[in-house]
Amino acid sequence: MANLEERVNIVEAQSDAHARAIDGLGSEIRALRTEMGALRTELRTEMGALRTEMGALRTEMTDLRRDMVAGDAALRSEINELRGEMGRRFDVMDQKFLWLAGTQVATLLAVIGVLAGALYR
Repeated sequence: MANLEERVNIVEAQSDAHARAIDGLGSEIRALRTEMGALRTELRTEMGALRTEMGALRTEMTDLRRDMVAGDAALRSEINELRGEMGRRFDVMDQKFLWLAGTQVATLLAVIGVLAGALYR
C-alpha cells in the first residue's frame, strides 16, 4: 500500500491531467463555436440566395399563370368561333340536303306521273 505522500502525488498528477483535459476541452469548444459561426454565416448566405431564387421563380410562375389564363381565354374564343362556323356550315348542309331530297321527290313524282300517263293512255 502506498503511503500518504505517494497518494497525494498520484492525486496531484490526476488533477493536473484533468486540468489539461479541461483546458483542451475549452479550446475545442472555442474552435467548435468558430466553426458553427462560419457554418451559420454560410447557411444564411445560401438561404439569402435561395430566397432570391424563390422570388424569381415566383415571378416566373405568376407570369406563366397569367400567360396560361390568356391562352385559355384565347382558346375558348377560338373554340366558340369554330362552333359558330360549324353551326353555319351545318345549316348550309341542311339546306342543300333538303333541296336534294326535294329534287329527288319531284323527280320520282315526275317519273310516276309519266308512267301513270303511259298506263292510262
